[in-house]
Amino acid sequence: SKQDVGFVPLITMSTTSAPPPPPATMSKPKAIPLVPIPTSCFDENHLPSVLHQPDPMTPEAERQARRRTCRFIEEAGGQRCLRLPRVAIATATVFFHRFYAKQAFQEHDRFEVAMACLLLAGKTEESPKKLDFVIRECWKLRRKAQQQQLQNKLVSGGDSPNVGGMSPTNIMSSPSSSSGGDLHMKSDEFARLKERVLLLERVILHTIGFELSIDHPFKFLIDCAQGLSKKRLLEYNPTKKAKLVGKDGQPMGKPQQNNQLVQELAQNAISFANDSLHTSLCLQFSAQQIAMACVYLSGTHAGIGPIVGKTWLDLLDGMSAEELTSISVQILELVQSNRRGVDSGQFKAIRKDLDEMMKGGSGGGSSQPDAKRQKVN
Repeated sequence: SKQDVGFVPLITMSTTSAPPPPPATMSKPKAIPLVPIPTSCFDENHLPSVLHQPDPMTPEAERQARRRTCRFIEEAGGQRCLRLPRVAIATATVFFHRFYAKQAFQEHDRFEVAMACLLLAGKTEESPKKLDFVIRECWKLRRKAQQQQLQNKLVSGGDSPNVGGMSPTNIMSSPSSSSGGDLHMKSDEFARLKERVLLLERVILHTIGFELSIDHPFKFLIDCAQGLSKKRLLEYNPTKKAKLVGKDGQPMGKPQQNNQLVQELAQNAISFANDSLHTSLCLQFSAQQIAMACVYLSGTHAGIGPIVGKTWLDLLDGMSAEELTSISVQILELVQSNRRGVDSGQFKAIRKDLDEMMKGGSGGGSSQPDAKRQKVN
């Protein structure tokens, strides 16, 4: 039948030859039209952990979970534990933020995810650590924090809590740990953690789309500070300038002032950039935008500002008042909530400056960051 052997249309059996195709012409290829990329927004109210059912988190609780785990990553990767370079710790933090932008805290233990992020970041930044070492050090750090939290609860007279999924008895005398607080490498707990972290490492890779090349604000802010200094676009305010004296007790000359300005601007900006890693800013803005906002915060915090006739928006090329305000406000909120004894007067002055910038530089509007912000993938 025709269906069995394949039916050939009669037109192909015709003896009439088809006209030859026209000769190919070497015409210039048309430019590929640019397809507009749909704008995606970062909205705390639509994160997986907030939408998770049947036990959704509030945006505030989700934000606090990020901050606490980022502090854990920073401490675990530091010189007392894993001794990772600073860039590896920053990379692990970005992996963590990107993972929980698509996954829910309710589905994956955040400390186990943090271990996997540290393990993966060490490989990515060419400073790998052995899996056993990562698990052992992170487990000790977490257990120490659990014991401290339990002790604080008991001192305050509260009920015996279940801290981090472990009862007080298990925390103080876990069968998988020795008297020195180390995790037995032959224990069931160690085997479970090892298997779980290896699995999570693969899950993280798939979740972040195997995007392992991460830009951090540190390089951009150093370049920005040095560039503004070389162009002589920044200066100390008169009050700060009057207090600048050299080692001999004499007022600093222009070269000395410029050297100190760059050093002070960069150091403060790096501190603000480190603080920014504890927020979700890496999901909302590019590393270069965060770097420029950190330079702005550093300058206003240290009494450094643009020369006469210039504004910060003139110096921070490409930054809008809304972007600068959104980044700065989120960092300031984190710093004020984490650090005791900070000069609240200085932060109020920065907020006032941002308010004036929003009114004058962008045609008015509120200084509060929008709930929905541009998301950087």
